[in-house]
Amino acid sequence: MNAYEHDHGHEHDESLASPKRPGPHEEAELPHLLKAAATGRTEVLGPSGMGTLQRTVGNSAVRAALQRDGEQGEEGERRSSVHDVISSGGGEPLDTGTRGDMEARLGADFGDVRVHTGSSAHESAKEVGAHAYTVGNDVVFQRDAYDPSSQQGRTTIAHELTHVIQQRGGPVDGTEAPGGIRVSDPSDRFEREASANAERVMAGPSPAPEPAAPAPASAAPPVQRQEADEDEEPADVQGSFVQRAVEAGAEDEEETPPEG
Repeated sequence: MNAYEHDHGHEHDESLASPKRPGPHEEAELPHLLKAAATGRTEVLGPSGMGTLQRTVGNSAVRAALQRDGEQGEEGERRSSVHDVISSGGGEPLDTGTRGDMEARLGADFGDVRVHTGSSAHESAKEVGAHAYTVGNDVVFQRDAYDPSSQQGRTTIAHELTHVIQQRGGPVDGTEAPGGIRVSDPSDRFEREASANAERVMAGPSPAPEPAAPAPASAAPPVQRQEADEDEEPADVQGSFVQRAVEAGAEDEEETPPEG
């Protein structure tokens, strides 16, 4: 690039003013160059192709194409929408009744938990193939998956809140995947523990409320998720941890989770 700017400095300066009409040869190759720039394939442009684009469509358009290429990253991947949801500052606290019930059952303080149920939450949960997933103190649900009024819905909430407790305690299992997060497997020990714990605490009536342990400050949180379909392959996601729980009923097909 520097060599091109050195050899054709006067043309580069003129292109800053306004695009020029291409010659016959340039006009013939222009569609291919535009396609390469639009798809971020800057490696196929070369100095000559870059110069043609700068002279015909202007430097601003070329810069925009290069910027899009940079945003896609080395492998052309965009970051997961999970990041947008958990960094949005949105979501709602657990309602008073649900919070009190879950704190009594699980023995933890959920005052800082944020529940995300909007359209962005729905799309991000679909992206990772989950009914629900947890990142730190953020619990995200697909549309209609958050249902404190039903036994299954409360069991799902208990499962995800178990992930909140797990992540407060330190790193959890996850496999690197595209998008800037890490994804769990339904068979890992954290997911098995969350499934078993949710079933256990929801098996009986709500106990009398007890003082809940305060929520400690946490560093970059991992992500844990509840699988949307038993037959669906885990979605690839990397960077933060993404862990998922098996759907209600699927635990019967799993082996008994190891103690400890």
